[in-house]
Amino acid sequence: MNSRRISCVLCFLSFLALIYGQGFKPAGQISESCFNCICEASTACDENIECHRKGPGQYHCGPYLISHGYWADGGKPGENPDDPLDFEKCVKSKPCAEATMRGYMDKYARDCDGDLDFDCYDYALIHKTGPKGCNASWVLNTDYWARFNACYDG
Repeated sequence: MNSRRISCVLCFLSFLALIYGQGFKPAGQISESCFNCICEASTACDENIECHRKGPGQYHCGPYLISHGYWADGGKPGENPDDPLDFEKCVKSKPCAEATMRGYMDKYARDCDGDLDFDCYDYALIHKTGPKGCNASWVLNTDYWARFNACYDG
């Protein structure tokens, strides 16, 4: 390698080290405390919550209240083509539900609150509103957001 190329590589690696050193987590790298607070905000982390329908297209399951579409967008972890209940079984299990959330955030993460960082606040907004509605102000006046803020201290 020539010295110019080595210099570029070193500059890039230094930039990555700086970003990671400041606590930045790439999409899908959700911390345990973030998962816990999204879970608390969603259902008080009730792992025994049954699937329920709140209206057309609103069938949600598990402690994170994940829909079938969210699970599909998250990569369908735990998918078993021979089991018609694979979605329900997955999202009722915290590890599988969290794998779904990681996949979903890998696909849809964005800076919802405009602070130039992908952080737990963005993940919580996307989890509740979806990627296209995460900068909507209505969510800030919900019980979900109040419970999330009471749990998460950044």
